[in-house]
Amino acid sequence: MVNLVIVSHSAQLGEGVGTLARQMLMGDGCKIAIAAGIDDPENPIGTDPIKVMEAIESVADTDHVLVMMDIGSALLSAETALELLDPNIAAKVRLCAAPLVEGTLAATVSAAAGADIERVIRDAMNALDAKCEQLGLPLPSAVKPTSAEFAPDADARSVAIVVKNPNGIHVRPASRLVSTLSGFNADMWLEKNGKCVVPDSLNQIALLQVRCNDTLRLIARGEQAEDALAAFKQLAAENFGESLEPAQAETKAPSLATGTAFCYTPFSPEVSQQPAASLQTEQQRLRAAIQSTLNDLNALTALAEEKYSADIAAIFSGHHTLLDDPELFDMASDVMREKQCSAAWAWHQVLSELSQQYLQLDDPYLQARYIDIEDILSRSLQHLTGESAHIPAFIRPTILVADVIYPSTVLQLDPKAIQGICLRDGSEASHPAIIARAMGLCWLCQQGEAIDSIKMGDILTLDRVAQRITHTG
Repeated sequence: MVNLVIVSHSAQLGEGVGTLARQMLMGDGCKIAIAAGIDDPENPIGTDPIKVMEAIESVADTDHVLVMMDIGSALLSAETALELLDPNIAAKVRLCAAPLVEGTLAATVSAAAGADIERVIRDAMNALDAKCEQLGLPLPSAVKPTSAEFAPDADARSVAIVVKNPNGIHVRPASRLVSTLSGFNADMWLEKNGKCVVPDSLNQIALLQVRCNDTLRLIARGEQAEDALAAFKQLAAENFGESLEPAQAETKAPSLATGTAFCYTPFSPEVSQQPAASLQTEQQRLRAAIQSTLNDLNALTALAEEKYSADIAAIFSGHHTLLDDPELFDMASDVMREKQCSAAWAWHQVLSELSQQYLQLDDPYLQARYIDIEDILSRSLQHLTGESAHIPAFIRPTILVADVIYPSTVLQLDPKAIQGICLRDGSEASHPAIIARAMGLCWLCQQGEAIDSIKMGDILTLDRVAQRITHTG
């Protein structure tokens, strides 16, 4: 038998969900307890671990207790309650990541019908299917058929931390996280607000959109679960390898720069959906191109550390981790198999889609990481197509003008000749901008139509403070 506990920030919401759920009951097949809101008339919104503990104890005369939660501190309060409970009771408790209202209703029906705990969790996790089907939307359970495995079980342990990195867990700290956890023999999931990803994919971690002050939880089970949790906690204490102080290199960038305009177009090989000779041959070509790109990134990491700093080098080691993701190769192989196309076309499809995913994020810092994907795509396509990009040598003070620019291109510029970079698009939060400022270059982005009138050889002055381009000759 399975009983339920509803944990919510709002007492009214918790009681309302409980009332709805009890209407699903026929007989005494499932008990429901509420732990919602806090006992503060002026600030009643919140969760209380003691309330959660007492609610669990009130329905613990059963085989299992399933805890349904809304968001944020509800999860932390539930975890704290588990630590406060008698171990014999705590062993019965499972925390569920399903949506609170729909998940509770589905779990109540399932539990009242006598289903076991695994079936109750599965039904709760799939609770949105009926609504999605009625609206003609993809079924969540079809997209993530193994979502129930993200629910912690009696053998799982977890630790939650609050992220203090000013820009959240973006590519570089995510790279440290993947690297740190990769050595442990354990099944692991990262969870934020009920959404879980396996922490072996830099892309999936980045797409969680973990921001400063967000709560991030690592769930682990297996032989080295405790070691993995300890390493995660230590890494978080070290802010995932980042300093919380503003980088000193950022202060070197000048506010004004004058030079001769050079209109630059980033290299982007054309690819077509031409029939492939054989899937095996194309897979071998893609593996070789990925390995060559990884070698390039190792060289760029070394160059960045030699010329600038470990922080700049971490950008390219992050690119290395991002590219060294078997899931990307597998996705491209699936495209090749389905479309019978070349490795170049399939790879372009996979990385372009990933780039668009970053562009659609609502966090400006994470959104700016799309250009890193474009950089990796351009470099790997060069190895696949045999084409190559060359950065011109500049012999006089130059202002580089472009729509966008890749991080690796900026790194390889000569700061003695390049005075500034002026972009139609781009972002102050992007890695090219960070590298440019570390190099002492004036950076001006989001100039839009203002660059349309610029011709090769024009004399330009960039004013970073006024965000303006001036033709001076």
